Amino acid sequence: MVRKTVTQLRDSRFVLLESDLAHQIGDALRQELGATRQSSKTIMRWTGVSDTTARSWLCGRASPSGAHLVTLAAHSPSVMTVFLNLSGHGDIDVGLELRRIETALEQALVIVRGAMLDPSNLGEDKLH
Repeated sequence: MVRKTVTQLRDSRFVLLESDLAHQIGDALRQELGATRQSSKTIMRWTGVSDTTARSWLCGRASPSGAHLVTLAAHSPSVMTVFLNLSGHGDIDVGLELRRIETALEQALVIVRGAMLDPSNLGEDKLH
């Protein structure tokens, strides 16, 4: 009887974790992609899943597993952050932020260099 109780406890923890994972992945996807029809199409394109599955992930009703989770994390920094936090490696998230900052700085450098070559080329649309 003890073994059965332990198994049931393990199973109930997994269900809670699975539910928590589904909600957090859904929140991350909605935050990054929005909750539109285009969002589910983007997820379908990234992973090759059906529209129903993509919408289930977006709504937090189901969570991706295995290769689909890895694929989502590869395409979505928000999903990667959720994965790292849930696995106890949230401190690695700093590296993701540094990469985003580096990309933004490179884009700003292109604008500044363009303005130095031709100051009339620095319009309001380039600043935003």
